[in-house]
Amino acid sequence: MHHIRYTLLFTVLFLLAQCTPTYQSDNSPVLASVGNQSLTINEALSQIPGSVMNEDSVQAVQSFIDQWIEKQVAVRQAERMGLQNSASVREKMERLRRQILEEALREQLLLQNLDEVEVTRDEAQNYYQAHKDQFILSERYVRFRHITTRTRTDADNANRDLMRGDEWEDILERYSVNPERQLRESNQFWPISMAAETIPMLNRYLNVIGLTERSPIHYFGGEYHLVQLMEERPAGEAPDLEWLIPQIEEWLRLEKARRITNSYIRNLYLEANSNNEIRVANVNEIESMLRSGN
Repeated sequence: MHHIRYTLLFTVLFLLAQCTPTYQSDNSPVLASVGNQSLTINEALSQIPGSVMNEDSVQAVQSFIDQWIEKQVAVRQAERMGLQNSASVREKMERLRRQILEEALREQLLLQNLDEVEVTRDEAQNYYQAHKDQFILSERYVRFRHITTRTRTDADNANRDLMRGDEWEDILERYSVNPERQLRESNQFWPISMAAETIPMLNRYLNVIGLTERSPIHYFGGEYHLVQLMEERPAGEAPDLEWLIPQIEEWLRLEKARRITNSYIRNLYLEANSNNEIRVANVNEIESMLRSGN
């Protein structure tokens, strides 16, 4: 299951706030301010990883304040330059807003149907026994590390720590937006066609980088991503059941999640269509548009 990340939720709230008044409900002490923007202690603590706080809480807060101020002065300068009114920027913000809302809807559906999405080990083993002949690897399988960070600085630091051989779990705790999930997924093998499939550029990197190599940092969906290839199994090889079972469990979860979300969205489509809220250009109109270049 692909969970929506907290930073995406914060982003959509920010975008929606451009059109509606907001009220500050966080009354905790203010750590820093830039113009009319303030950073409270509660806001900072909610975003600093626990492992970083455990090392040196004061230093962690001071570093976060510095990063926050840098972002605020950059945003303020961009606003002074009127970049928020740029057609390209507004288009990107609108595209991101729609993407976030669609992901939020899918996530909400899954949260409301958790029992229907869960998969037991027995269920996965039964599936394997019923389809054993199909599990000779028809394509290359890979095990890889994927880290997602909120900032470019965190991504650069994670890349540096990977290069110098720091423990993967520690790196995730320091920088990842979802360390538990990304640790779990890094222990699984994935068919190359499904490896990081929701972020096409990462999948392309995994097709070309060598063992232990790291990809370039890639910005996608309001966050920064990095992958490192750890192991691979060639096509035609018999899979190891111990790493295959968790993968089957994940496949079955994804299939159940797809059925739930696709059924819901299909019903929305049918309802909108019955209410005459949908119009689709016919073939002649499409051909005319293509000829005219509009």
